[in-house]
Amino acid sequence: HEPVERLIAKLSVPTIISMLVTTFYNMADTYFVSLLDNTSITGAVGVVFPLMAIIQAVGFFFGHGSGNFISRELGGHRRDQAEEMAATGFLLSFAGGCLLTLLGLLFLEPLVRLLGSTETILPYAKSYVRIILLGAPWMTASLTLNNQLRFQGSAVYGMVGITAGAVLNIGLDPLLIFTCGMGVSGAAVATIVSQFAGFCLLLLGCR
Repeated sequence: HEPVERLIAKLSVPTIISMLVTTFYNMADTYFVSLLDNTSITGAVGVVFPLMAIIQAVGFFFGHGSGNFISRELGGHRRDQAEEMAATGFLLSFAGGCLLTLLGLLFLEPLVRLLGSTETILPYAKSYVRIILLGAPWMTASLTLNNQLRFQGSAVYGMVGITAGAVLNIGLDPLLIFTCGMGVSGAAVATIVSQFAGFCLLLLGCR
């Protein structure tokens, strides 16, 4: 019953912010790692960007597919089918993330080289990618939950869950990289911890 123009703005603005925020993790890591004054470490974070894009693509794949179905079922007052699809989309997304983790860790060095790593970058890139891959299941699942919330009309809550993780990442990066002396591994740990926090908020929102 809401005017279409107002509804589009209400749903699109949080959606745009959510999609922008998903790129902030790698940008924040790159910025703080660059302060270490080691170009190889900075390059290692840079080559991982395509992998992050693949992880995000898996999350969006299951999120958009299940979200569209959920939206139609809710519109038709078929809540049971909508709930089943929400669970199916979430679990398949999490399983897809687990598969990425398994394959990535099994073929870690070929994967890092495929991403564009050179010999000097390789040790740092492997350290960074190894930790990022461990967080892939809840990264994909959180993006799916974000999309599902959006298709239920709760785009603002989806935005809050994604944004909270990005803000936490900006705070954890300098703490783990410099204060704890973890270097590039600290940047990766900050990313997956922040993503997990966002995942928990989104899961809470869906409940």
